[in-house]
Amino acid sequence: MSRAVIFLNGELKGDKEFYQNHIKDDDTIFCADGGAEYTYQLDLIPELILGDLDSISEEVIQFYQQHNIKFKRFPIEKDKSDTQLLLELVIDEGYEEVILFAALGKRFDHALANLYLLEGVFRENVDVKIITPNNHIEVIKGRKTIEEKAQKTVSFLPLSNEVTGVNLIGFKYELENGNLKRGETLGLSNIIEENEAQIKIITGTLLMIINN
Repeated sequence: MSRAVIFLNGELKGDKEFYQNHIKDDDTIFCADGGAEYTYQLDLIPELILGDLDSISEEVIQFYQQHNIKFKRFPIEKDKSDTQLLLELVIDEGYEEVILFAALGKRFDHALANLYLLEGVFRENVDVKIITPNNHIEVIKGRKTIEEKAQKTVSFLPLSNEVTGVNLIGFKYELENGNLKRGETLGLSNIIEENEAQIKIITGTLLMIINN
């Protein structure tokens, strides 16, 4: 499975080893604008740096230019964020899994927009997730198997007005053909009990947040 790792310009929590251990040798690394500052700090070489480049120091720009890294520059005034432009690019290039680092923190509006983007770029054949040392976040439509997360706390928050036909199998609080409504807290703070837990829904969209 081809995997893209994208560094954004939010808050990079955790130590250097967390990111270096999480990234595989065959991953392709991308940066959305100021995310290049983080790859520079982590001694990583990205495939591409995309954005208006207003959040990157001249030192980092020169370093990556010297290493012949590709830059794709956009104007500051545009209709899509650097993150959305880069996500659409890697999905169009056929990556089957996309991991977003530094997607949260700093500005709350940007963090919330990145959470909404998980739904906006959702494709059945592409697994897009936000990873931090504390959380694993992704969107669920249809069905999902959670593997090797037993004893983790998980919440399911509706992104659509109502999520119907919800079945939770392998959790402390199981659910059969239930409904979750946006603005309510029924899906908050469940616990994964099985190494292969199942979520199935008939209609709607859930935001899944696993607490690491």
